[in-house]
Amino acid sequence: MYVSRLTFLTLPGKTGEVEHELKTLRDIVKQAGGENTRILRTHFASSDAPNVVFTQDAPELKTLEEQIRKVTAEPTFQQWSKKVSPLLRQSPNREIYMVVD
Repeated sequence: MYVSRLTFLTLPGKTGEVEHELKTLRDIVKQAGGENTRILRTHFASSDAPNVVFTQDAPELKTLEEQIRKVTAEPTFQQWSKKVSPLLRQSPNREIYMVVD
């Protein structure tokens, strides 16, 4: 099992807007077969830490890679990305973890 984390460092005052927009991303990911998506928002973090995280589970790394390809090829994702980018202090980062236990 793998967990993909897409982390977002938002501009001041834009966290709620990004959180709302991630609900659209969740729908796009689900259409591509993504499972167990979650949107996490921090309340206490270091100043340079991401304040919103989008996660999804995948049974295999190959499955996750295929889902990412499907999502990024979608015109709706490209429109979504253009809408969200101005709300961020930097580009989102992806981390992929293998579930150990």
